[in-house]
Amino acid sequence: MKILLHCFIWSIVLIIRIHSKPVPTILDTDIGSDYDDQMALTYILANPTIFDLKLVVVSTGNTTQRGQIAAKTLSIFGRFDVPVALGLTKRGGMPEYPWAEDYTLDQFQKDGGKVYENGEEALLNEMQKANSDNIYNVIEIAPETSLGHVIPRLDPEMLRYIRLFAMAGSLHSSREYNIVSDIPAAQTVFNSSWAYFSLSPLDTTVYMQFFGAEWQTFLSFTNKSKHVELIIDSYTVWYNNGGKHFGARIPFSPQNGTSTMYDVLAAYSAAIYPNFLSMIVENVPLIVTNDGITAINATLGKPVNASAKFSTSDPYASTELIGMTVLNSIISS
Repeated sequence: MKILLHCFIWSIVLIIRIHSKPVPTILDTDIGSDYDDQMALTYILANPTIFDLKLVVVSTGNTTQRGQIAAKTLSIFGRFDVPVALGLTKRGGMPEYPWAEDYTLDQFQKDGGKVYENGEEALLNEMQKANSDNIYNVIEIAPETSLGHVIPRLDPEMLRYIRLFAMAGSLHSSREYNIVSDIPAAQTVFNSSWAYFSLSPLDTTVYMQFFGAEWQTFLSFTNKSKHVELIIDSYTVWYNNGGKHFGARIPFSPQNGTSTMYDVLAAYSAAIYPNFLSMIVENVPLIVTNDGITAINATLGKPVNASAKFSTSDPYASTELIGMTVLNSIISS
C-alpha cells in the first residue's frame, strides 16, 4: 500500500513537471542553525523542473556564514546563476558552518556566482518582477525579518502575483521560533494579502523526520551521488558540531535518520501546489499576537491555508511518503 501511494505521489509530481513550467522561486532561509534548511535548499535545487530558483536570501544571525553555506551548496549543483543575498548580520556561529568554512563568498564570485551585500534590496528587486504572467513563489523558512522589512516598500498590488509558502507558527497556541524571533516582521507578513498563503505549522512539521528503509536507501548512494554526499557530509558536520543536541520526537543520527525537517514541508508544499498530497489543509483566518502566538481571529485574520494534520492516522506514514519523494529526488538529481 505504501509503495502504491508513493508511486501515486510521484505520478502527480511528474505530471506537474511535464505540464507546467518551473515557477520563479525565492528562498528566504536561516540555513546553518538547524539542519532542515539545508535539506530544503538541496531538495529545491534537485528539482529544477519544478523550482526556477531566482534568489537565495540568508536572514538573521551571521549571514556571512549562512551565505557561505548556501554558496557552497549552489556551487556543488553548478548553480552560479542563483545569487546569494545577505540579510542583516550579527556575530556568532552555527553548527553547520565548518562544512562551508573552506568556501568563501569571494570564491563563489570568482567561480561565477553573485553575492548581494544588501539582501533586503535584492529581495525587493526580485519580488518586483512578479506580474500576472510571471507568478512567483516565496518559500519562507527563516524568521520573517527580511521579508517583513521589504513588504512595506513593495506596492501592495504586487502581492497578488506572489504565493507564500512558510514554515511558521502553530494552530494550537504554541510559540514558534520563526515567529517569536521577530514578531513585528511576522505580523507584517501575516497581515499582507498574498495571492496564496500556505502555512506549515508545528502541528505537522514536528513529525517531519526521515528514517528507516528510505534513509538507508539514501545512505547507500553516498558514494554514487555528489548531491547525496553533500547531504551526508554537511549533516555529519552539523551533527558533530552541536546539532546532535537539537530536540526531536525520534532519536536521530547520520546513521539512522534525520533531525526534524520542519522547513522541508514548506518546500514540499510549494512543489505539489495546488494539490494537498499527504496533508489535510484548513483555510483559517490567522493573526500574530503581540506575544508571538498565531491565533485564529475571524475579524482581523487574513486567510491562511494551514497544513493542520496529515491524511493518515499515523502521521509518520505520511511523512515517510514525503521523505521518499524528497530523498529520491535528491538521489535522481
